[in-house]
Amino acid sequence: MIGRFVEEENPVEIRAQIKEIFFLSSRRGNVLTGVAREQFFGSWAGYYLDNIPDQTLLFKTPSCGIAGYLTGCFNSLAAHPLYHDLFYYQAFDKWYKQYPAHFHVNCHPNFRSQGIGKVLVETFVGYASQAGAAGVHLVTGTGARNRQFYERQKFFKQTTCRLNNANLVLLGRVF
Repeated sequence: MIGRFVEEENPVEIRAQIKEIFFLSSRRGNVLTGVAREQFFGSWAGYYLDNIPDQTLLFKTPSCGIAGYLTGCFNSLAAHPLYHDLFYYQAFDKWYKQYPAHFHVNCHPNFRSQGIGKVLVETFVGYASQAGAAGVHLVTGTGARNRQFYERQKFFKQTTCRLNNANLVLLGRVF
């Protein structure tokens, strides 16, 4: 079942579940501790939960709580704090008029490869389109394993860049 974070009766508990999935899904975040760990979560998920909770989607199961989540933003140009928090944000900003919406999606390891990510992405794409966005983008590594997932969801390479020793690709999808 798809829901929105903003509709939850117990946002503190749901945030904790999102945080658990976030760190189970993060290669880099698992080695962080203390303030660095909180800042990392804040940049990639907390900003969205705190500032645009109506654009965060949840996939809930009747027995297990949150199986996956998608944090998103319908207007990347308006999300100025992200320019400082996400190391690649400024590198791709010329693409944000054509692809103004963006998102981050993660599923609990026990629920991967079951179509949950696809449902979350398609639901977000629908909401972003209804909100007037012309398209949606995401950034990933050029060789990242998730790239094939996004390409199956009709996201196509728009540009690449090398930044902070990482080869990044911006994938976009127009409506």
